[in-house]
Amino acid sequence: IYSAFAPPQSPPLAKLGVGIDWKRDALLQFGNGSSSLNTYTPRLKLNPNVLRVPIVPGCDPRVGYGDLYARGVRGIVLEAFGVGNMPFTKQTGWIPWLRSQRKQGMMIYLTSQCESGDLHPELYKTGSLALELGAESGPMMTPECAVVKLMLCLAHPNLPLSQPLAGEL
Repeated sequence: IYSAFAPPQSPPLAKLGVGIDWKRDALLQFGNGSSSLNTYTPRLKLNPNVLRVPIVPGCDPRVGYGDLYARGVRGIVLEAFGVGNMPFTKQTGWIPWLRSQRKQGMMIYLTSQCESGDLHPELYKTGSLALELGAESGPMMTPECAVVKLMLCLAHPNLPLSQPLAGEL
């Protein structure tokens, strides 16, 4: 199964082979015909200035990534360890780096490098600090989904990251 069709919190949406075998019962359903939920308005505008940032053990983000905001990046999908942990040492500087990026206006979505499971960054000191700085987290999405969702939310500031749009949460 191509992982883009395997959301971490739900059954696979499709099997990809010579053709695409859609799992119709797993797809998002809209109302019963009499509801306004049947109306879908596509949002085609995206802000492409989003970057996936995996946390690498021993990597100092100030050296590895530098000032992303100054280089035009407006959102990062920060891929933490496990349920939302990251190194907390003066040598790696993840929290000071996140603080500097947030002060400039960087939007941060915290996710995990794990393929499935729940995200609970509040269980760790660094995860809690990231949330206090304004990083957002929620139910697990594939990294590709999180990037596109962040692109969409940057282009549509009134759209919260925590709002499900197409069954991604």
